[in-house]
Amino acid sequence: MSNRLALLLLALFFAGCAAQPVRHCPGKTNADEAIAVLKLRREKAAPIRATGQCLLRYHAEGKVRKENFPVKLWVNPPNEIYLQGDVAFDATGLVFGSNADEFWFWLRPKEVSSYWSGKWSQAGIWNGLAASPVIALEAFGAVDMRQGDWTLSRDGSMDLLVLRNSRGVIIQKIYIETCDYVVKKIERFDESGDIYLMAEFAGYEKAAESFFAPSRIKIAAVSEKGGEDSVEITLSSVKPAELSSRQRERLFVRPLPRGFNHIYHVIDGKALEQEQ
Repeated sequence: MSNRLALLLLALFFAGCAAQPVRHCPGKTNADEAIAVLKLRREKAAPIRATGQCLLRYHAEGKVRKENFPVKLWVNPPNEIYLQGDVAFDATGLVFGSNADEFWFWLRPKEVSSYWSGKWSQAGIWNGLAASPVIALEAFGAVDMRQGDWTLSRDGSMDLLVLRNSRGVIIQKIYIETCDYVVKKIERFDESGDIYLMAEFAGYEKAAESFFAPSRIKIAAVSEKGGEDSVEITLSSVKPAELSSRQRERLFVRPLPRGFNHIYHVIDGKALEQEQ
């Protein structure tokens, strides 16, 4: 089974929607201005809960598989997220969770039956895994604008922020709609400049005071051969959430793995299977 499947346990989709009137806005004049707006959105990001439908496409046992199932989602920016999907008549057949220190996710169907977990500080970049939970949170306003060589240009009607490494290789692109200044797409590249992860966001709706969140998101893990696995989720309800300490412990504290055929711990960019 491809490790890229782990990337898909996050969420969310860009789907076709009715045509909207085209607006033209000037955008920002430099990278510092654009980054300042995204940082302000991160500060305004609020806890939310949502329900929706998920379409999961992935490779397992040499075959392309599809699962379509309902999901529930809780987000507490900037670090905590929990998603559960009802897969194969199991209400928690798919789960992804994270907090400030670690992440975990699993698929229970017998064809996969795997549990992954790791510390953020030790994860490295495992087929883009380290970036993936960040993207899931970025979808809800918690864009992590790390220090680096950011530049701003235009791509059609959108502002485009580009981050390069010390060798000048592009490692991240952020496409921003200039009127409402919301993120429409994020692309991440490895140290060789090859894309490994793409996320698209659409259907932004007001989720809390001065805070808007997308209702459709797609996250795709791109293979070296050009194929991809993907998660597409359409949220039908996005509402503000008030999370008690007990709820946060239930949602955002990693549970021990029980009943899985495969258990993996991610260290320094490698998923190491553990003895049971």
